Amino acid sequence: MAVRLPSLARTTRGVLLAALAAIFVAAIAIAPLRAQDRTTVLRVLRESRDFRARVRAAMALGASADPAMAGPLAGALSDASPAVRAAAAEALGRLGNPDALPSLRSALADREREVRDAAGRAIRAIGGSSSSASSSTPPPAHDPLRMPSVEVVPRERDVDWGSVRYVVVLGDMQNRSGFTHERLQSMLSQEVHRHLLVLRGVAALDGVSPDADREIARRRLPRMRLEGSITRVHRQAHGRDLQVRCEVALMLMDEPGRSIRAALNGAATGMERASSSRAQQEARLAEQALQGAVRSAMSGAARAITASVR
Repeated sequence: MAVRLPSLARTTRGVLLAALAAIFVAAIAIAPLRAQDRTTVLRVLRESRDFRARVRAAMALGASADPAMAGPLAGALSDASPAVRAAAAEALGRLGNPDALPSLRSALADREREVRDAAGRAIRAIGGSSSSASSSTPPPAHDPLRMPSVEVVPRERDVDWGSVRYVVVLGDMQNRSGFTHERLQSMLSQEVHRHLLVLRGVAALDGVSPDADREIARRRLPRMRLEGSITRVHRQAHGRDLQVRCEVALMLMDEPGRSIRAALNGAATGMERASSSRAQQEARLAEQALQGAVRSAMSGAARAITASVR
């Protein structure tokens, strides 16, 4: 992806980094990182003032399949933002480089539970073992392709209201598929949170406190509500393989009026060679498919939010 930037003789360092973050980090979701792009994304990870850009940079490096990215990601485990630290841990788990294990084990002592949990999952994904891994996170079924979601949403008191243009209140997230797996409903909420987290200018809130309500009113910020459901989980044998397809439906509504502004739908399929542990395998594939389905649905979230207030 070749990008020409205008003359930067009078541009401050902060503005330059913001431009780089917007241009390159936005592009990582649709194209593999080339060598020159990785240099830029690494710079965003180290120097951007926007934690969302740093989160997306960490996610991009985790998807690069380049073991050399383990070093910079290990460094990001010391980032000031817990969201970035958790994203870095998740990314290290995805890379699977055993060299990251010492840094991940150190992250098990992080002050934020979400970061400790992410580090524990990454250690297990890489194949390392640690008796001190967070006991609050149950061991997942072995699946090197599945990445747990980044579950850190900024606390309301940490919201930078000066940079917020839209407020999205997370509403009910339900499993209406008839497929019984207790984790799916919470995973739906976590995945939607994760994708809202990296949208610039969007504050995602679990609820609206009186203080937040005053900020929203004072700044005249548009407020929306996002509700969702898992509408279908379909299991099917395909030759020697097992397929599980998951479909989700998200509704963006006015808040508090609840008039529907946009419908975001997504679907994805998880597949692997059928095993004798059918129930466990179906649950694991359903989780994989759910992650892909939410990613598909949320790909249109930024556009839908913007269009809803025009």
